[in-house]
Amino acid sequence: MPVEKSLLDGRAVGMLAAALAAGIAGCGGGASPGAPAAAPAFATADLQAACRSMDDEEPSIRDRAERGLAISPVPTNTDGLHRKWKRLVGLGSYIVNAASDCAGCHSSAAGFLAGGNPFPLGPAGNVWSRNLTPDPTTGMQLTFAQFRESMRTGRDFDPDQTRMLVVMPWLTKRWASDLDLAAIYAYLRSIPPATHAVPEDVKDALPLPPSIPFPGHAYTDGDVVRPLKGSLESFSAERGLAISPLANPSGLRGDARDRFGVGSYIANSLLACNDCHTSPDRTPDPSKVNTAAFLTGGAVFAVPPPVQPALKQVRATSANLKGAVHGFFAEPDDSFARFRGIVETGAHADETPPTPLGFPMNIVAASLRNLLDYDLEAVYAYLKALPATTAGDEPRQAPARWCAVAADCASDETCAASGECIGRACSADVDCDTCQTCGAGGTCKAPEATSDCLAAAR
Repeated sequence: MPVEKSLLDGRAVGMLAAALAAGIAGCGGGASPGAPAAAPAFATADLQAACRSMDDEEPSIRDRAERGLAISPVPTNTDGLHRKWKRLVGLGSYIVNAASDCAGCHSSAAGFLAGGNPFPLGPAGNVWSRNLTPDPTTGMQLTFAQFRESMRTGRDFDPDQTRMLVVMPWLTKRWASDLDLAAIYAYLRSIPPATHAVPEDVKDALPLPPSIPFPGHAYTDGDVVRPLKGSLESFSAERGLAISPLANPSGLRGDARDRFGVGSYIANSLLACNDCHTSPDRTPDPSKVNTAAFLTGGAVFAVPPPVQPALKQVRATSANLKGAVHGFFAEPDDSFARFRGIVETGAHADETPPTPLGFPMNIVAASLRNLLDYDLEAVYAYLKALPATTAGDEPRQAPARWCAVAADCASDETCAASGECIGRACSADVDCDTCQTCGAGGTCKAPEATSDCLAAAR
């Protein structure tokens, strides 16, 4: 072989090796001929492995990623990154801004996901939503490995904290796949930093461990222990079938099985439906989901005073979704069109006049309306197909409506000192608004200060 040809071949081999190395670093190959693939600065080996596992040409991943980049309320720093990284960031935005409602707790006057919202724990103190932005001094400082461990076990990596995370629904989020957790992390590291110092949590008085071990390869949270699948898949139907707290309906086949599985995955790992719509959401120990009353509602939520005038609510009770008689999905006019209309409007669009959804669902709906149609339909298909239950199957009170003066209420009502509308005619407590009671005169009255309902409000 001529020397020139030998040198040329050697040079080609070297260039090929460099290209392959750049492809590995950039997660999936060169961005364009002659240009090395780029990976973000936060791309640790385990995060790159998750990125490489993603089939970014799979239509549903592509569609979710494109929707995610389109709905991000802030720009993402993806300039110069390989296509796969951009898809991973877009997928993370889709989860954060559509399939979850991270902004509902973590956004504040300080900015998108800048944290600082207080969550009172009674005498035990307060916890505050964390600053999730990549600000180097006040934002999230976790590596991907630490972030994944925190989401899986509840470990609080703040050096001043000795108790696990509370309020944050990590007991549900822990079931998300490694790939989807990687996508969330990639998005959080790609948004603009917000310099906002959040107060330290005060929770040492709570009888909580530092963390709860992740069961690893099995789902152990419901009635059926199942092997976990789809760790390196996104929105995996198989993983969704594994993490449904109840026994899966028999006879699921083909597209119906896939829709049910994807809907379960969204509902039971990303949306955290159980955390609000089951009361109590965990068994007394609390090792498992309270499957006896799964999704029958009844949790009471206090609306933060600063937002009461805007939402026109003081407190609300989560809706009964799966009760055999009083459940939302048992109503005779139930349909996906009705479900979609409620999500899109944030109100009971099927009522005349439409009434707003109760807090915090009226906020969550703003994220859910960003879901692609087939994902929203999958959530509906899952919730509809679940067996109805008789435990906890009760009608739920409407939200207690905020007022400053009587004119804010209906003509037959007054504005109580507690800042809520009272006085409507009633025959039972359920005819009144959340935590109110039906008085001896047949009119709704404000709850007493010692009300058990008020004490249970989150």
